Amino acid sequence: MMSAATRPRARPCRARAASLQSHRVCTLILGIGIFGAGSLMLGANRDEDPARPSSPPTRLIEYPPVVGGRDLRAGGTWLAVRARTAAIAMLNRRGRMDAPATRSRGLLALDVASGEGPGAAFEPLVRDRYAPFTLVMADPERCWILAWDGEHAKMIEPSPGWHVLTHTELDDPGEPRAAWLKESLASLKPRTPEEARAGVIQRLSRHEDPAVCLHSGAVRTVSSAWVEFGPRGARYEHAEGPPCTTPFVDYTHLLMSEPVTSENA
Repeated sequence: MMSAATRPRARPCRARAASLQSHRVCTLILGIGIFGAGSLMLGANRDEDPARPSSPPTRLIEYPPVVGGRDLRAGGTWLAVRARTAAIAMLNRRGRMDAPATRSRGLLALDVASGEGPGAAFEPLVRDRYAPFTLVMADPERCWILAWDGEHAKMIEPSPGWHVLTHTELDDPGEPRAAWLKESLASLKPRTPEEARAGVIQRLSRHEDPAVCLHSGAVRTVSSAWVEFGPRGARYEHAEGPPCTTPFVDYTHLLMSEPVTSENA
């Protein structure tokens, strides 16, 4: 029998390490081409430690205008809307992380929001080390999803229709929240953007198992958002709290190209 001094050390369980890194889970619903070519809708819940400080939507970049909430601890964002033309969303992801991350994922979202296109995400991915993530870059014409699991990066372009992202793969049938939402969205056939908005927010407000709107535990739904490009132009609405009880405020005016002043903020 080996003594304690000679017994080989057990290696850390990678699955356990991965789970510890993915406890902050957000929910993202994408509607691509629901009203034909050039239409895009995005509904999102941000699930986070309520004690982590953040600000509601503001101008993150003056020109071209980039608008979104700001993480006041690391300086990045989880959702950025650029000049009435594109939306960039960042979600935590399960994956492998052998060393501490050297840069906030929210800062990468800002990099992409100020860049020329989704390819801008690859160079920083090599230059800096990030914890696993899924980055969504969407405009009225196309949508790209960049996934980084701590070892490999891949980019996919989802097809038209309703899609769901949480902390795993796109439309993952093995993730209860994503599976329920994907099945439920199959019956959402809106005739107008208002009907689409109502249907998505209703689903983001779900409390039954599997819950989408979280009110207890270390991680809770701290805000929600609705972004739309299509028949009625661009819209950006934000709820500074869970979508089931918090009114959505329209921040579309911040996407205008003129500088924000105390009179038009």
